[in-house]
Amino acid sequence: MKKSKLKCPNLVPVTVRHLTMATLHPHLDRQSEKQLCMFFNGNVKFSLLYKGSFHGFSFTEIQYKCTNQGQIIMVGYLEDGLVLGGCMSKGLINQNTTVKDETAFRFSADQSESVKTSVTTVNFEYNAIRFDSDLRFQQSSVRGNALSVTGSQLEGEKILEELEVYRVEDTCDLLETPWRELTSNEEKRNLLKESVVSYKPPTDVVSQARVLLVGPVGAGKSSFISSVCSVFHGRVSIQAMVGTAARSFTTKFRSYTIKAARGGEATPLVLCDMMGLGETDLSGVRVKDVLHVIKGHMPEGYKFNPSEPISSASKGYVEEPTVKNKIACVAFVLDAGRVSAYPELVQEALKELRLKISDLGVPQVALLTHTDEVCNSVAEDGKNIYQSRVIQNKVYAAGKLLGLPVSCIVPVKNYSSELELNCSTDILILSAVDLILQYVDMFCDECEMSKSAP
Repeated sequence: MKKSKLKCPNLVPVTVRHLTMATLHPHLDRQSEKQLCMFFNGNVKFSLLYKGSFHGFSFTEIQYKCTNQGQIIMVGYLEDGLVLGGCMSKGLINQNTTVKDETAFRFSADQSESVKTSVTTVNFEYNAIRFDSDLRFQQSSVRGNALSVTGSQLEGEKILEELEVYRVEDTCDLLETPWRELTSNEEKRNLLKESVVSYKPPTDVVSQARVLLVGPVGAGKSSFISSVCSVFHGRVSIQAMVGTAARSFTTKFRSYTIKAARGGEATPLVLCDMMGLGETDLSGVRVKDVLHVIKGHMPEGYKFNPSEPISSASKGYVEEPTVKNKIACVAFVLDAGRVSAYPELVQEALKELRLKISDLGVPQVALLTHTDEVCNSVAEDGKNIYQSRVIQNKVYAAGKLLGLPVSCIVPVKNYSSELELNCSTDILILSAVDLILQYVDMFCDECEMSKSAP
């Protein structure tokens, strides 16, 4: 369910015989249309196909104007200002049938809020269209020359003052110019790989670049580690096991040394995986445990227990961690599809971690995953990621949530269902690693200064 304000325009009586095509105007005002557009992923616009007060209030006209038009949205206006409607992705079908539609929904709106509810089927009946059993547009049984509506949120049958049907059209997700530059070719991929392989910490005090991935359950921490390994192995592989459950699939603290090639030499880059932040106190890791990891107290292979945080009495607890045990950079991992919708408990945990990690002086960046699920252009080709208006908005939302500058946030596309590597996807992954290593250098510089201090 999604709520947002939707302004209902005032209804103006119209005499049909005085209307011409030049005066056929949508009943929705611009603000109302923007609110309805929020019900859809990506950018859409509405094109008016049918208007009851102009074309006549009959299903014959609706079928004539709207059949085979693709995704359509029906918007009905009641006398009391209530707006009811439904959307179907497969368009109007001129026959008596029931269609399963996973993306269909119905909605209602008044002066204070709008409510969107998913439905599973759309029924095309004789002189009626029904969205599940909750909303039904029909030829009026009270007045035969009018259209009416019934629904679970109405008491009885209501006559529609106006009914409009719009075709829902995708608009270009891509900006004219990219909001960040990205070179996407084989040469760039090879240069980035070589940069990571040849990386060495700028001080002898630090021998490894230990990077901790932190984020909510299901954000894609383990998938990112596997994706990095895939790039260097030359094929899609699973290094860190991943899952889709509400509880974190990762239960142990694991460190993964990235190798230059499958079976090749180890690079100084070590990616550390751990249990994710849960939506309840007992479904994910505690903030205190994350801080213990960053400080170097957590032993390799430690199994997290949300009901029993780690302490000095825990088995394998590192009492006096050295620089080798400590985390050099923290990479927050957020799901692009949920960055603006994480539960309050998760948001508060992320904000608390940001502040406490800053107090420890550990550099932080953020990775935005599942970008291909929120932008079709990115799903088609990862090189579009920095031209995507949707991804740009998600990056700014991540910055607002974490309190990080957007320059510290990079969108990525993990390998999930793919069987073959892709150059654009590799470059996004390697660019994220390159940014992480830049912040590792900041940690190393601090360690060198501490060593030199009297």
